[in-house]
Amino acid sequence: MSKFQIILLSTFGFFIILAVVVFAFYRGGSSSLEATVAIWGDIHAEDFNVFLNNTIQSREENLTIKYRELSSESIDREFTEALARGEGPDLLLTTQDKLWKEKSKLLPIPYESISERDFKQTFVEEGELFLGKDGIYGLPLSIDPMVLYYNRDLLTTAGLAQPIGYWDEIYSTIYKLTRRDGAGNLVESAIALGEARNIPHAKDILSLLLLQAGTPITSFTAPPDGGELRSYLSANFNLTVSPGESALDFYTQFSNPSKPYYSWNRTLPPAQARFVSGDSAYYLGFASELKTLRNKNPNLNFSVTTVPQSRVQGRTLTFGRLRALSISRGTRSPAAALNAALSLVAKDEASVLSQVLNLPPARRNLLSQEPAGAEMPVFYEAALQSKGWLDPDDERTRAIFGEMIEQVTSGRARTLEALNQADRALEDAIKQ
Repeated sequence: MSKFQIILLSTFGFFIILAVVVFAFYRGGSSSLEATVAIWGDIHAEDFNVFLNNTIQSREENLTIKYRELSSESIDREFTEALARGEGPDLLLTTQDKLWKEKSKLLPIPYESISERDFKQTFVEEGELFLGKDGIYGLPLSIDPMVLYYNRDLLTTAGLAQPIGYWDEIYSTIYKLTRRDGAGNLVESAIALGEARNIPHAKDILSLLLLQAGTPITSFTAPPDGGELRSYLSANFNLTVSPGESALDFYTQFSNPSKPYYSWNRTLPPAQARFVSGDSAYYLGFASELKTLRNKNPNLNFSVTTVPQSRVQGRTLTFGRLRALSISRGTRSPAAALNAALSLVAKDEASVLSQVLNLPPARRNLLSQEPAGAEMPVFYEAALQSKGWLDPDDERTRAIFGEMIEQVTSGRARTLEALNQADRALEDAIKQ
C-alpha cells in the first residue's frame, strides 16, 4: 500500500470516528470547536439568510455559516469546477434528481453516525433515495410536492362540487370543463396533459403517472447482478401491458384531437400561464408555485388539493422535489460540516425553514402536526405521500421524456415503440 493510500485511509477513518462522536454528543447546542462552514445551494440567498439568522447563526457563536446562491442550471458545473481546483463548499444543497450525478463528489455519512433505522424514522420516505451501501448521501431539509390546483369558478359553473380525486374521474368531467369555438379551437381546457413543449412539468407529471402505475422508473438490480442502477421504464413486471405503456397512453390521449378526451395542444400558452388566465380548470404544479400563481393573478379564484390517484394500484402517492444537505468531498473539515448539517435539519430549524419557504419540512415529527392555513395542510399531506426516482442526468432525461411524448403525439411511433426507445436512452444515460 502506498504512502498516499495510507494517509487517505487514515483521514477517512478519522472522519468516521469523529463523526460518530459528533452525532452521539450533538444536542443542538453550541459547539466548543470554532468553525466556518460554506454552503452552496439554489435557495434564494435572502430566504436562506433569514433562515440562518433566525436559527443556528444567531445562537451558536462558534459556528459561522456562509451561504452562496447558485442557479439550479449552473450549480452542477460550478461545483465540479471548484472541486477540480481544490475549492468548493463544505455542504451542498442537493435534490433527488441531481443526486446520482453528484454522488461521486459527496462524502457519505457512515451508518455508525446515523443508523438507517433512525434516518427512516426521522425523514419522509422519499429521503431514502439518499441511502447508499456505504452511508447517507444527504440529510433531507425540505420537500416540494406536486399538487393539483383548480379553478373554483370553472368547476362551479360546470356544476362540479369537488375537484377530481381519482384519474378516472377526469373522463366524466372533461366534457363540462373543455370548450371549443366554432372553428374547433380550444377556448377552455380541463387540464394541461399530453404535450411536452408547453407543459414545463411534463417530465415530472409523467414521472408521477409512472410511479402511480407501478414502475420505479429506475432501480437497483438484485445480487448476483451487482446491485447496478437500471432503467425499468418499459419493464412489464409480468403484466399484459407494462405500467410504463399504460402511463404514457394515459398522458398522451389528452392532446390527440381524434380522442374523446382532447383538452390540450402544443399551440396553447404554457400550462401555468393558461391556468393563471382562467382558461384551464386544473393545473398540476408544485407547492412552491402557490405564491407565483397568486401574484400573477390576484383575482383568480382557485384552491389546491392533492393530486389524483390510481384506483388500480391502491397506493396514494405524488411526485416530490426533495432538498437535502450533502457533505462535499472538497470539505476540509468533515466533522464541522456534519455538525452544521445536523444543526440545520434539527426539528426547530426545519420548522423555521418551512415557514420561510412556505414549504413542508422533510421531518416526520413536524409533518405529524396540524399546520395553519388553507393550503399548508394539503402540502403536508402531499409531503408524506411524495416519491421520486434516481435520475442519472436531469437535463438529459428531460429531453428523453420530451422526445418520448412527442413521438407518440406526432404519430412518429406507437406508444410501446416510443417507450422502448426511451428505455434504451435512459440506460445509456445511466452508464455514462
